[in-house]
Amino acid sequence: MKISSSPIAGRDTPLPFRFRPINRKRFTLVLATFFFLFGLILLVSFFLFGNWMIDQKENEQFRTESYLQMDGKSRFIDLYLSSLSRSLTSIAYNPYFLSYVVDPTHINQAEFLFLTIMLEHDDYMQLRFLGADGVETLRFDRDRISGYPYERGKLQDKSDRYYFQEAAKLPEGEIYSSKIDFNIENGHVVQPFVPVFRVSTPIYFKGKFQGVLTINTFAKTIVSLFTASPIFETTLFDTDGFLIYAQGKYYDRSVRPKRVWDLLPITAEHLPKQPQQTYLSAPHKLYAKTIPMGTEILNVAFSPKPDTVITFGEKDYQKATLVLILLFLGAFPLSYLLSRPIEHMFDTVTRQQEELQELTRTLEQRVSEKTEENARKDRMIIHQARLAELGEMIGNIAHQWRHPLTRLSLLLQNLKAFHAKEKLTPDKLTEMLTTAHEQIFFMSDTIDNFKDFYKPTEETIDFPARQAYDKVLDIIGYDLKHKNITITCTTDETLILHGNPNALAQVLLNLIGNARDALMERTIPDAVIALHAARESGSLRITVHDNAGGIPPDLLEKIFEPYFSTKAEKGTGIGLYMVRTIIQEKFEGSIDVTNRDGGAHFTLHIPLPHA
Repeated sequence: MKISSSPIAGRDTPLPFRFRPINRKRFTLVLATFFFLFGLILLVSFFLFGNWMIDQKENEQFRTESYLQMDGKSRFIDLYLSSLSRSLTSIAYNPYFLSYVVDPTHINQAEFLFLTIMLEHDDYMQLRFLGADGVETLRFDRDRISGYPYERGKLQDKSDRYYFQEAAKLPEGEIYSSKIDFNIENGHVVQPFVPVFRVSTPIYFKGKFQGVLTINTFAKTIVSLFTASPIFETTLFDTDGFLIYAQGKYYDRSVRPKRVWDLLPITAEHLPKQPQQTYLSAPHKLYAKTIPMGTEILNVAFSPKPDTVITFGEKDYQKATLVLILLFLGAFPLSYLLSRPIEHMFDTVTRQQEELQELTRTLEQRVSEKTEENARKDRMIIHQARLAELGEMIGNIAHQWRHPLTRLSLLLQNLKAFHAKEKLTPDKLTEMLTTAHEQIFFMSDTIDNFKDFYKPTEETIDFPARQAYDKVLDIIGYDLKHKNITITCTTDETLILHGNPNALAQVLLNLIGNARDALMERTIPDAVIALHAARESGSLRITVHDNAGGIPPDLLEKIFEPYFSTKAEKGTGIGLYMVRTIIQEKFEGSIDVTNRDGGAHFTLHIPLPHA
């Protein structure tokens, strides 16, 4: 038997697969490729995420800033129109002007009045009166802001102008405000453009239409306000979309017509037309709103200035491309080193986001603290005003009680004397007790008067103006008499007001008390405080005048400010501030002060209920 030799099974038989050793170069190449792709993804992701964050922050900042600035400009328009309306009304009801309207021979007084008004307001361009036929009868002009006004000799026919026709349709006392357009002389638009804003009111005498009184103002004041912004480009246009002002230029729809959608990304369908209507386009960074200007409305659009927007420009993209090329070229030798800057980059982004959130939280906290601080100041002013009223009340009670207490003391002494001399008869005792009870009842009534006067209440009723003065005399009359101060009150008729009688009485008490203090401090002989009330143009005019020498001229503009006082340590500085607050907020009126006839002259204007 022959035994054949053969190799051991499996020793020389090839395996179905084999574990290959990892090549270090291959591993480095794979690792470098991985880090390159990972770094590329991170770089692109960071680029997109940063761009998105910037865009979101820009949108939020744009909305906040545009809302705040638009609200501020709306408030300015309200104040500006209120000032114009007051000037127009004061002229329309001025007796010198009305005498000229009735009798043109009184033109000298009207000319002097027009010149005075023009000198007082530097932004008034024209002040004129158009007769019932639309022809100018009196006109003063100013060529430029702050220029000297002059009477216009050559008068024109303005019967075809829209502002005359619209104002002539209004009832007495109504005011028509025009849109912002451009000055027209002799039928042609003045070049270069002079933007004009007008307010007009019809003039009636005994129910008959006499003409239209018009004030033309340099609208550059309004335009400058809306366009003066370090972060926004401001565009003004009308409800039909025609531009008024944009990019430093004025546009007129009849001379240089241009639509707002030719300049801004807004369509005719999105154009705001109703008062307070808004349009916001966050992607285009555009905010538009209609702002009422009396009987007209003005459209205002905000868009951010190019240098205030954070965006990636051409140079930023070039830098990003250069970084990608360098990353590709250095991926293999720097694969390990590049991972750390990328990790550090994410740490930086996270830290910046946390700082941004902390800044937002801190900003909200600061706003909340500031709001609370202002609220504390308001509460402190009210508290101090109440303390001042309490001190005044106690002082006045002391003055009111001093005389009856003296009489009670004398009665007690007389009782003792009569009793000691055995002359105290029942009739004498009854008489003295009756007198004592009368004094006690007088003191009790005094307490009731003070309690009712200082009782806090918001109830509003119709009451005669004289009632407030009588309440004040109940409080301070005896003190004035004791100090030899004469007080008078005159009025032509019974005038009815609507509001809180105690509030008006507190106003008069403060003004009379200040006059009393000034008279006593300066030891004025024949001291007098005079009040006069009269009806004037649908409102009640109350004047409080003394002969204490007046207020220093440099302090006249400050006396209504809180915590400002001319009495050194003796004054709180809140009395006149509360007086103005009560007149403005509770009676919708006004107060002013001048020096006249050797003393301070306070004037209150309070609308009457029927007006």
